[in-house]
Amino acid sequence: MAEHMKTELNIWLNGKTETLNSNQLSHLLPRFKAPFAVALNGCFIAANQYPNTVLKAGDQLDIVSPIAGG
Repeated sequence: MAEHMKTELNIWLNGKTETLNSNQLSHLLPRFKAPFAVALNGCFIAANQYPNTVLKAGDQLDIVSPIAGG
């Protein structure tokens, strides 16, 4: 019997626990203003891989933007 419920997924996002309703990285990214870089479990993810990247419970995701200044 298949249940059609939203799946909640707990990950670490920028050092804080985050509960997501989707396991697709691309669904999370609109919250961030470009440009940014993404690392999943310490490994850089190229922008062309965002649509194919699937998150798993406990993943450590870092999304960082460059900071201007001197």
